[in-house]
Amino acid sequence: MTLLALFDQLDTLRRMISWAGIVRAGVRPPPDHMSFAQHEEIVEEITARDPDGAQRAMNAHLRSVENRLFS
Repeated sequence: MTLLALFDQLDTLRRMISWAGIVRAGVRPPPDHMSFAQHEEIVEEITARDPDGAQRAMNAHLRSVENRLFS
């Protein structure tokens, strides 16, 4: 429940920030896009009940997204 509430807050913030001004090259990323592997790593850490590992994986993913969007 707490993770869903956090996700909702982050999603609201994401929509409020200037994401609308970012132009996407395609509708969907290619099947080998790095985010898919990062998502799998996050899920694996959560499944393993490793909160520190999940946090590290999520932070790495968010930094990766930030770098791609705002670089």
